[in-house]
Amino acid sequence: MLRARLLPLVLALLAPFLAACLGDDPTIALLVADRTDNSSRAVGVEAFTDRVEATCDDCRVTVYDAEGDVEMQKSQARQAEAASADALVVEAVDPDALEAVVGRDLPVVSLGVLVPGSDRFVGLTGGEEPVSQGSDLEAAREVLMGEEKSMTYVPTRAMSEQAADVAVAYLADTGVSGGEDVDGVESWLYDEVDVTVDTLTSVLVAQGVITLDDLCSGTTAKRCVRWGLR
Repeated sequence: MLRARLLPLVLALLAPFLAACLGDDPTIALLVADRTDNSSRAVGVEAFTDRVEATCDDCRVTVYDAEGDVEMQKSQARQAEAASADALVVEAVDPDALEAVVGRDLPVVSLGVLVPGSDRFVGLTGGEEPVSQGSDLEAAREVLMGEEKSMTYVPTRAMSEQAADVAVAYLADTGVSGGEDVDGVESWLYDEVDVTVDTLTSVLVAQGVITLDDLCSGTTAKRCVRWGLR
């Protein structure tokens, strides 16, 4: 089988798995619970896809959107396997419902909530489900305006990129550093961050989650001046 060439890249945290992906145009199937649901904070499709393309230039990502339908997602998992996907990354609608369609020869990475039988897991410390009300920008503007005292920031991009690293590592038949054993499953866990008006820029803007222009536009412009953000 041909080896897919990897683009040179210094990964976050210096993850040392840059090697050749195995296979001719290897495919990673990304199963998303509901791409239109802003409360779901486990996966950023664009961040995941960009990371795969940056670390494996011959790899392809096929996205399946279950639109919140459990049976549709089960069918999509079978479709991905039938289409000869080389790895499966799943943000589950119902993790227990997918147990019957994982654990076969196809490696499975759970993202957000652990699907029983998964080979790897990327999620939050304490097993919490990554959920938020609205987008990070909407929540940040509410905090800035004093409508909310704080917001919960889920590191969606970091989690999505980590899941991409793990999937590419499967294709390259190598490992990814930083994992820990959680109930027998190698896992990469992230902490939620409580963000207040004092840390909006140091957390969200500094990490590229939102821009200062977006935060301080329109009705929040004067508030930004008041807080010294402009």
